[in-house]
Amino acid sequence: MIDEEPSSQHNEEEEKKREIPTGSTSSIDSKSDDIEIDERETSWQSIYLLTAIGMFCGIQFSIFFPTLWPFLNTVDPTASASFFGFITAAFSVGQGIASPVFGYWMNRAKSVRQPLVFGISIMILSNIIFCFVEAFAEKERRWVMMVARFFIGVGAGTVGVMRAYAATASSLKDRARAITFIQASYVIGMTLGPGIEVAFSPIGYPGLTAGAIHVDMYTSPAWFASIVSFLSVLFIFIFLEENYAGVDQNADAEDSYTAMPTFDTISVAVCVLTQFTLMFIITNLETIGSLYAKMMWGWTNAQAVEYTGILQAVNGLVGVLVYALFAVKLGDYLSQARERIFTIFGLALGVIYHVVTYPYPWGGDLHYELKNITIHGKNETEELGCNPIKYHWCTYTKDVNFWIYASMYGIVLAACFPIVNISMNTLFSKILGARRQGTMQGIMLMSGSFARTVGPMLVSWIFQEWGPEPIWGIEIFTLSITAIFWIIFYRRMTPLESNPKLNPYEYYHYSKGVLYRI
Repeated sequence: MIDEEPSSQHNEEEEKKREIPTGSTSSIDSKSDDIEIDERETSWQSIYLLTAIGMFCGIQFSIFFPTLWPFLNTVDPTASASFFGFITAAFSVGQGIASPVFGYWMNRAKSVRQPLVFGISIMILSNIIFCFVEAFAEKERRWVMMVARFFIGVGAGTVGVMRAYAATASSLKDRARAITFIQASYVIGMTLGPGIEVAFSPIGYPGLTAGAIHVDMYTSPAWFASIVSFLSVLFIFIFLEENYAGVDQNADAEDSYTAMPTFDTISVAVCVLTQFTLMFIITNLETIGSLYAKMMWGWTNAQAVEYTGILQAVNGLVGVLVYALFAVKLGDYLSQARERIFTIFGLALGVIYHVVTYPYPWGGDLHYELKNITIHGKNETEELGCNPIKYHWCTYTKDVNFWIYASMYGIVLAACFPIVNISMNTLFSKILGARRQGTMQGIMLMSGSFARTVGPMLVSWIFQEWGPEPIWGIEIFTLSITAIFWIIFYRRMTPLESNPKLNPYEYYHYSKGVLYRI
């Protein structure tokens, strides 16, 4: 046993062997041979607590969407739609930057409580600043809103910490179920957010005012978020148990020379790419959803809001049902070395959705007409369909059958996201091994945040210039390449063996050097 790589020459091996002090090899060998991952009990109380907090972080991401643009227009009428795009992206940018930082903090402190409390405290402060936006000069308000949303995203970077905790606080047999709870909570929160915001609509605007304090339909979600965040911190101190059933306690000690191998970087890179692909696809479809529907099927604005809302509700319901299956029974089946098959199957569902709903040349022509409608007692003209003057691609792009699209979106695509999300993240935690995973889980979350930031800007521009065809093409290519990587590296995408048995002259790297057998 030695802390440098073995030479290919046998005489050099013999020389290095003679240089090792007597007893050194046996000492380290005995520690290495005794490495066993404790199958301790999963701390479900803490998992359930972080599931609730993770869901609330998802709510904070989406609860502002319905009112953010009207609020910006109200407090700063000179703000442009492009600046609104920056405000919307600020959350994801903040979350992407903070995720690996919080993860590194968790690893160094060997505690999930510290970064969690700090991150949630940032969210409380940022939400309060958002509530007081009207106390600033009109030209400053747009910047205050953007900064507030950025730091709310920074606080939400703790989602990566929660995922790392789920991976390290659960035993191998419970891993898929624990990750399902945390992964599903954030997604369900994003789905519930816009609906919760509706409850504050009756307050109206300007609502209740007392000096600089404003409680109205726009600021109420932020006040609500501050209160729940405060309760979250309180519950963390009372109920959170820092038990890590999935961490090798011997290798985790500061003065330990237990030799746990380094994880396979290619396998980790494939998982990170998959997370980017998943968030890229979902965010893009949400970005152009209403506009795509209006142009493809000639709906009015009211119909687009209603029908796309129904489609998203069905999509969300099917997704929740799939998550529930993983939480109840499917997770145990998945954990029996089937994560790779499920991931490839989920990616294939994404490809199928895009191939079936692609606007092929044999479809019907897109229609366009002007219709007189009455809004609040006033006669107005509304565009129905695809205007070839605004969008030149309307002249050659063909339509897609609505019922085919609806069934694929509400069933196939709805199943794709949770299947890939759970199976890939479960395997990702196993590839990293029985070590603290805060930093790497933060990098994983960062890749998704980057996709949510870049995707909408890129897709909006492509849709404006060339329509849905190239977007569908890009997404088919992205999903296919990701699936191909999984197939190429299929044999490498396996859980890390914490204490592999070495044959003579075999070796592996670990955090403090190289372990080999001579």
